[in-house]
Amino acid sequence: MAVLVFDTLKATKVLKQAGFDEVQAEAVVATVGDAIGGSVATKADLEKTAGELRADMTAEFRNLYRHLWVMAAGIIALNVALMKLIP
Repeated sequence: MAVLVFDTLKATKVLKQAGFDEVQAEAVVATVGDAIGGSVATKADLEKTAGELRADMTAEFRNLYRHLWVMAAGIIALNVALMKLIP
């Protein structure tokens, strides 16, 4: 994961200019910093996850396709058997 740069000093100054006192500004900056600290996904993270999902979906579709062929063969066999039984 990439490191997100968060300028806490600049954020504190902006909040103080907006009317927050020192304690409030520092509390908000600390909370935001903690929230975004280690949970930012990068483009590489998203691409890796997309690749994994694509592989999983491909495997599931192959499995589904195999089951559909088995069902189709069963239906054909049932129809052939019924045509022989019913004159």
